[in-house]
Amino acid sequence: MAGVSSWIAHPEFVAYCTKKGAVLQMTHSLALDSGEFNIRCNTRTIVTQATRKVAADRHITMDQFTPMQCIKRLGTTEEIANLVVFLASDLCHFITGASFTADGGYTALS
Repeated sequence: MAGVSSWIAHPEFVAYCTKKGAVLQMTHSLALDSGEFNIRCNTRTIVTQATRKVAADRHITMDQFTPMQCIKRLGTTEEIANLVVFLASDLCHFITGASFTADGGYTALS
């Protein structure tokens, strides 16, 4: 799982943002290396503990994140599970090396 920090930098999160950016590039590289074996590799993101820390550091609540998203609510674990099930299923044989940002549109507006 990559994270919003794969695309958006946050102050005082150098190591975390670097790690998440590395996960994104690793996803791309693994997709290149494993495609010939019909192995797919994708990544996704949603609100994490780091998101909660960013909110705390900025003295805002998680509810205040919702106006920063296209969909005015936080995502649920069930929504992410549905994405993971889809990606692991036979419904998407040709999807690999992709990043799925399940963040309610947060990165689109940032």
